[in-house]
Amino acid sequence: MIERFDHVAMVVKNTDETVELMTRLFGFKVGDILTDNDGGFKSTMISKAAVTLELIEPVGPEGVMQKFVEKRGGGLHHISVRVPDLEAEMKRLRAEGVQFVSDEPIQVNETSKVAFIHPRSTNGLLIELAQKD
Repeated sequence: MIERFDHVAMVVKNTDETVELMTRLFGFKVGDILTDNDGGFKSTMISKAAVTLELIEPVGPEGVMQKFVEKRGGGLHHISVRVPDLEAEMKRLRAEGVQFVSDEPIQVNETSKVAFIHPRSTNGLLIELAQKD
């Protein structure tokens, strides 16, 4: 069961430039920043009121985000929705035939875990399910 919309994630070539633009135009403020060197990306959350964007920037010449930038130049990566019980929601959706990118949830930090629904199951849109305690 979806509780609410969480955020929209977009891949960007330069986080600093995008933060400056979004701050100047709309008053966004920087929140959490996570660097995943193994995954080859940096994630920066920016928010204004009830709107949150995740800016994903490739780090290094390899990785799926760098390939995304090379192929598409950046843009929408995924939408995220909040769920109260991630494992229960994954089980329910699997029973409906939904495929996930990975079999198990990803622990983002001490209080958050996520799972991505494979775009094959959602007409091409990558959807992240997020549980935040």
